[in-house]
Amino acid sequence: MITRRSRLALLVVPALALATACTGGGDNSSGAAASGDQALKIGLLTQLNGPSKVAGSEAQNGAKLAVDVINGLNPSIPLPLASDAGLPNLGGVKVSLVVKDVTPAAETDPKKREEDPQQGTGNVQKLAGDAVSDMVSNQGVNALIGAYDPEVTEAASQRAERFEVPFVNADSPATFLTDAGRDWFFRIGPTWRSAGQAFFSLLSQQKIEPGKIAVLYAQDKAGQDVVTTTTDLAKEGGLDQEHPVATFGFDPSGSNAATALLKVRAYNPDTLLLYSSPASVLPLVQAVVGSGLKPRAAMSFSLGYVTAQTFDPAAAAVDGLMRSTSWSIEAAQRNPAAQAVTGLYQRRFNSPMTEAAASAFTAVMTVAQAVNNAGTLDEQRVRSALLSLHIPGEQTIMPWAGIQFDETHQNTLAEALIEQYHNRAFSIVYPSDAAARGAKAVFPNSSG
Repeated sequence: MITRRSRLALLVVPALALATACTGGGDNSSGAAASGDQALKIGLLTQLNGPSKVAGSEAQNGAKLAVDVINGLNPSIPLPLASDAGLPNLGGVKVSLVVKDVTPAAETDPKKREEDPQQGTGNVQKLAGDAVSDMVSNQGVNALIGAYDPEVTEAASQRAERFEVPFVNADSPATFLTDAGRDWFFRIGPTWRSAGQAFFSLLSQQKIEPGKIAVLYAQDKAGQDVVTTTTDLAKEGGLDQEHPVATFGFDPSGSNAATALLKVRAYNPDTLLLYSSPASVLPLVQAVVGSGLKPRAAMSFSLGYVTAQTFDPAAAAVDGLMRSTSWSIEAAQRNPAAQAVTGLYQRRFNSPMTEAAASAFTAVMTVAQAVNNAGTLDEQRVRSALLSLHIPGEQTIMPWAGIQFDETHQNTLAEALIEQYHNRAFSIVYPSDAAARGAKAVFPNSSG
């Protein structure tokens, strides 16, 4: 066990030298130096290569924007800490960002997965653990955010626990992360359970009977979490009395996705829940074309790497597919703070803000607000400040009631949105008060 005393000994470092640019791939820092030789250093774990590299780069951009908002004077942005230069309760201490690429080798070199199917898991654990150790011991970060992939997040949170460093996650919805009972791990985004509840609530509102339910999933730990979540929700809602939830797994690489899809087609479910790993998205989309699979309703438990463009090759076949999300630029138009930040993001990066960017932005703002409330960089006191944190929804850019943690360190005020792919674009269909112009879900394959 790495004690706080030994850790503090490792952190006796000279004044921080902070780079202003973050490039994809290496260890990078951004942000201005704080007053004196102090800065709140936040470590971002993200994937800058492989199938998640686009979302990883967007997360990096979102985190960088949050750092700029906090460190500069931005009175036009109605968010806590935006109108001050730095953290006011710490005498203007600035925030800096340290970035670590945690792309598993198996995702950048498919041959490694073929040679040793177990290498992916082992590589993830070592990669994430080593990244946390380096950022804490050598680069002196005070808190961690990100990780994106649930299994990367799990390995990183285990190491953060040993170092006693707060880890604020916004983008890994798997239930097992908060069920682990870690003292230093906090999740601000909605869980897959809340996404499943939202989906079944939508079906109920529109009087669509779930009927036979099937889960098509990548066979990794996150996929199994989706299976467990769906099965539990079906039991709780009495939806499995006539037909138990059927499950169909495929390799996380997507190599046998077509075979699994044929089995689902033979089962002919009324309702289909999907989970695909980043590497299996494209093989699964390709397999859908010509499969003839047309469930009454279908939803993907999304990690943010599924976009409307992903479905272009199979637009007709997947029309009507829904996905869970924690943020949408459509919902952002109802929030003055979100409007201001999305406009700033567009000008800064010449692209629309995304779920990955919004999540990373919010994670940085949450850490900074907890540190400011604590009035110190001491990790124990920052952890206590996170436990007592209450941020109203209008003081975030997220479409939630706010941020407040329960005994498992899950944000109880986070809410999942359901978007539907229709006419080659995603639009919010649940909850109804977030849907633009009263849009409702369409069920092209339903007679109900």
